[in-house]
Amino acid sequence: MRRPAITLALLLGLTADGAEAQSLSGAREWLPPGSLSLETLSQRPDERLEDGHNFYVAFGRLAFRSPDILGGTARKAGLSCQACHANGFATHAFFIPGLSDRPGRIDVTNAFWHLRGEDGINNPLKIPSLRGVKTKDRFGHDARTTSLRDFTRRVIVMEFAGDEPDGLLLDALVAYQEKLQPITETLQPVTLQQDLTDILDHLDTLRVPLAEENAALSGRIATMIRGQLGFIHERFADQDLRGSRSALEEWSRQLMGILQLTEDGRWPEARQRLADLRAAIATPPAAFAADLSRSLYNRERLAAWLSKPVR
Repeated sequence: MRRPAITLALLLGLTADGAEAQSLSGAREWLPPGSLSLETLSQRPDERLEDGHNFYVAFGRLAFRSPDILGGTARKAGLSCQACHANGFATHAFFIPGLSDRPGRIDVTNAFWHLRGEDGINNPLKIPSLRGVKTKDRFGHDARTTSLRDFTRRVIVMEFAGDEPDGLLLDALVAYQEKLQPITETLQPVTLQQDLTDILDHLDTLRVPLAEENAALSGRIATMIRGQLGFIHERFADQDLRGSRSALEEWSRQLMGILQLTEDGRWPEARQRLADLRAAIATPPAAFAADLSRSLYNRERLAAWLSKPVR
C-alpha cells in the first residue's frame, strides 16, 4: 500500500508542532514586526564548553537549540533556549516590540508566551547569561530557586508553556548548562560550515539510542535534528537555490527513513543508514558552495531580506 505524499513543511520538520535558535519564517509569522535582528541572525558567541562530554551533554545541547521543548507562541515562532541565551551568553540584541523595553530584555510573565503566566505587569527583565551557572546556588531574578534543575523546569513549563519535561530531558539540559565556561564573549559569524558541523554532532548523539535500540528516544532526537536541518533550509530561501535545498530535503527524508527502520525493528539497517547519512553531510555537494553567496548566510542578503515588508 502506497503512503500519501509528504508535504515539504512536514518533510523538513517546520510545522508549528515540530521543528538553529530562531526560525526565520516562524518568527515572521508569529512575532511582531521588528523582532528579527540582523545582529542575532548573522553572528553568535563562541561556545567553548568544558572538557568531558557525554550523551547527556550532547542531548542537552541539541534540546537547548530545539523549539520542541517549549510550547505556545515560542514553539510556533521557532524560538529555543538558544534564541535568548546564544551558546549560553545573554543575547543582548534580542528584542520583541511590546515585550521588550530595550534590547536584551524581555517580559516572560506575559500572556503572549503563556496565558497562565500573565501577571498583569509590564515587567521586562534582563536576559541573564548562563555561563558558569554550575557555580551558582540561586537562580532567577528573584533568586528564590536553589536548584538549576527546578529552575530549568520552571522556565520550560511556567514561562514558555512547554510540556512537563521528563527526567532525561532535564538531566540533559542541566548537564549541558553546567559545561558552559565563564569566558569572555567573542562573536563569530554564523556560517553554513558551523551549522553542518553541528548537524554531524547531533547525528553522533543519535547513535546512542540506535545502539540501545530505543525507538522512542531515537525518534525524539531525529525529530529535533530534522528541525535543525529545517532552519538551514530557511537560509536558502531563494527557490532558485535548488541544489542546496534538494540536498537538505533529501537528508531529512533519510532521517525519516531511519525512523521507519527503528519502528520496524530493523536496527542494523538503521545504524548503517545513519552512518551513510553522516558521510553524505560530512562531504556536502558542490551546490552549497555555489549557492552560498545568494543564501541568507550572506550578511548583505540577510539584511535585504529583513528589510522586506512582511506580507
